[in-house]
Amino acid sequence: MARVLVVEDDANNLDVASRIIRASGHEALVASDGVAGLELARVERPDAILVDLLLPRMDGWSLTRSLRSEGWASAIPIIAVSALALPSDRARAIEAGCDDFVSKPFAPAELRAILTRYFPGGPAAHTPARDGAAPARGQQPTPLGRVLIVDDEVANVELLARRLEAIGCQTQVASSGERAIALARTEQPDLILLDVMMPGIDGWQTCRRLKSQPETAEIPVIFVTARDRSEDVSKGFEVGGIDYITKPIEPMELAARVRSAIFTKRLQDELRRTNVDLHRLEQSRKELIGMLGHDIRNLANSVVAFMQLVRMGQLEPGRHEFDELLRLSESNISELLRMVNALLDVYKMEEGKLEAMPQVIGLAALAERSLAQVAPEALAKGIELDTTLPADASVFVDDALIVRVLTNLLANAVKHTPSGGKVRIESAPDESLERSVVVRVVDTGPGISENDAPHIFDRFYQGAGRSRGGTGLGLAFCKLAVELHGGTISVANPGKPGAVVQFTLPAAQRTPAKA
Repeated sequence: MARVLVVEDDANNLDVASRIIRASGHEALVASDGVAGLELARVERPDAILVDLLLPRMDGWSLTRSLRSEGWASAIPIIAVSALALPSDRARAIEAGCDDFVSKPFAPAELRAILTRYFPGGPAAHTPARDGAAPARGQQPTPLGRVLIVDDEVANVELLARRLEAIGCQTQVASSGERAIALARTEQPDLILLDVMMPGIDGWQTCRRLKSQPETAEIPVIFVTARDRSEDVSKGFEVGGIDYITKPIEPMELAARVRSAIFTKRLQDELRRTNVDLHRLEQSRKELIGMLGHDIRNLANSVVAFMQLVRMGQLEPGRHEFDELLRLSESNISELLRMVNALLDVYKMEEGKLEAMPQVIGLAALAERSLAQVAPEALAKGIELDTTLPADASVFVDDALIVRVLTNLLANAVKHTPSGGKVRIESAPDESLERSVVVRVVDTGPGISENDAPHIFDRFYQGAGRSRGGTGLGLAFCKLAVELHGGTISVANPGKPGAVVQFTLPAAQRTPAKA
């Protein structure tokens, strides 16, 4: 929740602004004159200030200058609110140190948009500056964006850089089209402000080349030029520009267009990332449908075949083949149950319907229960199961969920370990986190590739580095269950032989003390 100070002498305007701020999820502080506003700001140190320019005792321009001279207030957003709507009035407010300008009477949606602009994550926790210090103006911890200014006139560059830094942008400079293209490819700015008339290739040619290269095609370009004829504006859009700012530059127009372009790019980037993720998820889902049918048919057929042989009297208890096929059938049934349980549990956890009921329990006891469940598969492949967990280690967990986590990890390790290999459970105190225990499942298989490691806990993911198969949901369940306990899970040795999957659990010391 941000704390917003409103300095306004009109009672109605003060009440309206306060209501809109509170409705947006923020806290409103109020003052009815400039002197009171300055004193309240120094005491409360708000996250943003809405200041009327025509105030009794001290006007808004003087109030803003006074605040900007104090270190703690050098970076906070100050928005001028006034019925003075001439360009000269706005320019004067910007020169005094205001970051934005809202004309009276303002619509509620306009003020909400202003709040969203400076607090895009919604109501955020108020974090006062450490020891009363604040970052230098233009050096906010989370900058508005990175802007590449392309102009061969030094005076224009300095003016643009100063005004952009005043609204929280980081700036870079290029004096030619060739240099701009090179910087855009290496630095990937959020926005390019591009002059048209430059030595070498002009702005239109520069933009056309930027849009023709995959590395820079998605970077928005705004033309900044004195050439404002309709044919010039049209040509700018034809070569790929998204907007036009004419010289001489009006500060409020520059700020509004830059903010709009950067926010739009962020939304587009997020949409592209989401689209890629959805495409990958859908492709994985299609592959899963095919693999599930294949796996279920094979597992079920082996069990049916065993039962038919027994019914026809071709297999009798006590024979070596009977015992071997019985273990295999048991292993296949266990695998089917794990597939179904993983599918159901992942969706339950994602919908928030699966809750942890933690209790103090021995870590070794959990491991023994999991080892017993995968013993038939391990025996069928001649794989040795082992645990080096200390007998006195206890954790504070939901035992049923963590047994399922260990069972999934062990079954996955057995599946990818060649016959005659080993699978081991081990643990160690977590040195990076107090009162936590690291649990590792280690196998002697081929390992997990560096490409697969970041994704193997995603739903439906089928790694290419190890043999494919299964639902791609068992490890997704492990991740959700571990995170439900406040822990993390990862591949500890990507790209190396012998996979090591490790996760953290809360140690028993985390249990609340009893009265």
